Amino acid sequence: MITEGATREGLLVVDRNGPVGLDGSDDQAARSTEDAENGGTISNTASTGIAGGLSSADLKNDTGTVIEKRRLRQGRYSTFMNAMALFIALNMVLSFTAPLDFDKFNFPYKGWAWWTFNDLRTPPTSTETHNVALLGSSLMVSAINNCEAMFKKERLNLAVYHKATYLDRLLEKKFGGKFNTYNLSGPGQNPSDAYMTLQAMLKLHQRPDVVVYGVAPRDFYDSSMASPVDTEAFRFLHRLVNIDDSINMMFRSPWDKLNWVMERNIYLYGNGLDLSMIANNFINKELDAVFPPPPTSRQFTYWDRVKLLPKYKMGEIHPLAVVIHPQSPKGSPRFTDNTPEYIERYKNPDDHIYKIQWHFLLKLVELCKRERIELVIVNMPITLDNIRVLIQSGYKHSENRYLGYVYALRTLAQEHDVQAFDLNDFAMYTQKDYHDGVHLNAFGGTKLINQLVGIMGATYTTRMACELSGHELQQRSQIPSPAFVNSTDKRSIAGPKYNADLPL
Repeated sequence: MITEGATREGLLVVDRNGPVGLDGSDDQAARSTEDAENGGTISNTASTGIAGGLSSADLKNDTGTVIEKRRLRQGRYSTFMNAMALFIALNMVLSFTAPLDFDKFNFPYKGWAWWTFNDLRTPPTSTETHNVALLGSSLMVSAINNCEAMFKKERLNLAVYHKATYLDRLLEKKFGGKFNTYNLSGPGQNPSDAYMTLQAMLKLHQRPDVVVYGVAPRDFYDSSMASPVDTEAFRFLHRLVNIDDSINMMFRSPWDKLNWVMERNIYLYGNGLDLSMIANNFINKELDAVFPPPPTSRQFTYWDRVKLLPKYKMGEIHPLAVVIHPQSPKGSPRFTDNTPEYIERYKNPDDHIYKIQWHFLLKLVELCKRERIELVIVNMPITLDNIRVLIQSGYKHSENRYLGYVYALRTLAQEHDVQAFDLNDFAMYTQKDYHDGVHLNAFGGTKLINQLVGIMGATYTTRMACELSGHELQQRSQIPSPAFVNSTDKRSIAGPKYNADLPL
């Protein structure tokens, strides 16, 4: 015998038309309730509910609850759509009016690239004309600055010192006129970074007549880099320059590409970092006013922060954190074996990264031709032991990688009418000329600059470009060419009046 009716909770209600759920309603009742919400009748629901032991009051309460939930969902949906419409409208208005003029050179992370351009756009450097620029990785940084420190016989604060006085004097002696070189090289700089770096220099209305770019196998075979967007230089420079013509090569991940598209097309998203910095500065200012720092005899400094939080902003540079000391001309240089580092760097190199970096080297060539800049590509000296690490990397065809790299440089020079010099002479550069397997010390840097200027003078197009550039800059400055003497630069170690114990 089938019993009709039951309590609503705890029992399965059985009806002649089939089982009913714990809440006392079946599928038909649910469908009838939906019909009631849309203006229909609830007669079927009522009869079913009564048959299932539900009262009319219970049925009305259930129907009201369903309607209320639907209204809440519709309300949330309407709120979201209104907010989205407001965001789109605000973004369109800001995109067309641009009421705020953000300084894209402002950046919360003060790495090597930031300091390079901070010096270039700050007087007195910003008021000078630079007719020669240097590009390259730490190999160029080490060679130029070690030579410079020994030549000037003083320490150099590399955060604010980007000159190459010894190179300038040799160029003036060789070609006449006046030369003022700006060093754009930076640690880890690869062709994609170099391309963006020169673009940023041009954006500051600084157009060199000659660019010397030092390259090495690591710039193309670095296994530690998954894509060009992984570098510190990219994170800063992509805010300054246009890379629309290279997005397919620059971004390997679809998420990175989507992020770039949103930065380019959504005003509030693209300027989110700038708005965040403005908000942070305002909040910090207000907090400092409300909660001033307690009086103390010693302030919390950059060095205290590094000691307390060593992994916080690891690549950020303090004004006096990168100081190079002059090497004694009579001293015995110290050599450090960095083979383990390059075993990791050369391990399993990515052919796709290799092609990407060659693409940007070609983009750099095109940029220089378009701007009528004489580009000189230099294959930097490295030790034979470092080349053996590349050859023995265990990757397929690794035994041909260095020769293939050198051959590709020569092919590029021939096909694009660019000067490329192979200065990796194992007979000229011995272990006494290196700090480690790839970085030249002061002795090696001096040899490199002497060799470079000599080859540039023996190459017709480069010689003509240097002669014209030197004499033009001398005419602009309206001063005679300085003699080949040891000059001094007050900004070498002091720079702006930075204090090593400045608070953060």
